[in-house]
Amino acid sequence: MNLRIFDTLPDLAAAAARTIEQRIATIERPVIAISGGGTPQPMYEIFREAPPTKPVTWVLVDERYVPPGDPQSNSRMIREKLQPADFLHFDTELQDPQKTVAAFEKEWHSRAIKRLDIIVLGIGDDGHTASLFPGTAVLDLMEGVAAAVFVPRLDQWRVTLTLPVLRAAALRLVLVSGESKARIVRDAREGVDHPIVRATSGVETWWLVDKAAARNIE
Repeated sequence: MNLRIFDTLPDLAAAAARTIEQRIATIERPVIAISGGGTPQPMYEIFREAPPTKPVTWVLVDERYVPPGDPQSNSRMIREKLQPADFLHFDTELQDPQKTVAAFEKEWHSRAIKRLDIIVLGIGDDGHTASLFPGTAVLDLMEGVAAAVFVPRLDQWRVTLTLPVLRAAALRLVLVSGESKARIVRDAREGVDHPIVRATSGVETWWLVDKAAARNIE
């Protein structure tokens, strides 16, 4: 596991932003997928105040199937925190998860995206990443760019990039903060079969973790 531990979330966010800047230096038009949640928000705010040195196509990793203005919407949060100029997201106004997936994939292919240059991931305290939750059929999809998935535990539909797309990215940055994630960080280091491990094992992945999330690591 390529692991870096930071004292604070702002330190972690600044390091993630620097890593992205360094990686895109040699890429003509970078394509970067980004996630919801609280941990990456300080990084988005950094880029809002000082945008990357190259134009970026930002791609949403996953979305709760809620209206765009809903407080749970990842798109809403990213538009507020990052204010991206070019943003490929999931259109939940179509009011049908499968239609949303089809529209997303059509736009992906129209942009001639072959693979992501960087994908920013988080983890849940159950080991999920993106909307790849333990025990859901979407984990078994080996083709397609995106998929719709119903998560019984949440009683909610989600739309998400698929596992093959996550694994095909040139680089994965896993940003983790908070004591509630410490068990999963330890499990991932030990190779426990969580969705985040399926998405990152054997492919270039950098884990950027704060002290609270790293407390179970010796």
